[in-house]
Amino acid sequence: MLDALTSILVRAERVVDRSLSAVRRRYGLWDDVHVLPYHGYGRPDRVRLLGRVLDDREVEHEGALTRLESARLTARRFLSDEVPGARVTVQVGGQTVRTETDEDGYYSLDVETAAPLARGWAEATVTVEEPQHAEATARVVVPPADARFMVVSDVDDTVIRTGATNKLRFARVVLLNNATTREVFPGVGALYRALVDEGGAATNPIFYVSSSPWNLYRQFAGAFEHRGVPPGPLFLKDFGVDPGKLIKSGHHAHKLDQIHTLLDFYPDLRVVLVGDSGQEDAEIYQQVVARRPARVAAVLVRDVTDGARDRAVGHIVRDVEMRGVPMRLVRDTVGAAEAAAELGLIDADDVDRVRRAASAER
Repeated sequence: MLDALTSILVRAERVVDRSLSAVRRRYGLWDDVHVLPYHGYGRPDRVRLLGRVLDDREVEHEGALTRLESARLTARRFLSDEVPGARVTVQVGGQTVRTETDEDGYYSLDVETAAPLARGWAEATVTVEEPQHAEATARVVVPPADARFMVVSDVDDTVIRTGATNKLRFARVVLLNNATTREVFPGVGALYRALVDEGGAATNPIFYVSSSPWNLYRQFAGAFEHRGVPPGPLFLKDFGVDPGKLIKSGHHAHKLDQIHTLLDFYPDLRVVLVGDSGQEDAEIYQQVVARRPARVAAVLVRDVTDGARDRAVGHIVRDVEMRGVPMRLVRDTVGAAEAAAELGLIDADDVDRVRRAASAER
């Protein structure tokens, strides 16, 4: 019954979207067509890019907003108009590739480069050719040859405080805040910079995975920049009633798929997995270790629960360590830094820097 209702809703949504899009194309009724490129990732010979073409005027503003203004901004982002069938041209690594956006306005490309990409942060030019001209630059992380590992981190209640286990609190926090007011856990920026930097330069790539919708991309990316959290590709979810979207599919499968995708793409890099005990991070990371123990350098999980949940996570810690992978359940960011230093992931001096940052940010 539920599947049948979902199917009807999906078809109805598609009919409405196609009709509105056809009218806009015929009469040129566009407000502000623009492209929002998400951070991509690559190797010198290959790059993966994702982004969205939208028609949503005045949604870029962040800053000194009241709660009401933040709520209006967030609502506009969830109600933004996607542009299906937009013609998009991407130039990267000596290649020019053309594609069209799907029914939700997304484009996704896997490009083999003609000229090797520079390691570090490379750039791709994304141009909307039709229905209106728009252009933006996508940043692409290409790990240096001397990268020791990659970091894959959860976002909700690991980097940004959201109360994700309480749906009402989660909705309130998301709605009433913007990039400058989202609360990042004290010291997280310093800890992640220590994991990413080697010899004073960004070396180890970092990726963020969340079950929050893509509509929050600008809020998350802006919060990271505002709070000094290292940039990296974000893997969020589409918001809708289709199978595989936010309402239909779970946090577990989404995060597990993204981690395995990254491990496949970077076969020479081990991964440091960072999360919290509040949702399913421990179980997800346990499954990654069970399948690929040699590829996981360490697992760090912030303890945000108690009672039965702590006992369950304790069993997972023992199972992971029996497979030869160190897993640490830590109390806070400083505890995570101490564990990372013990495991040789960061220097001992970095722990003091994280401790000072955590103290200053409380």
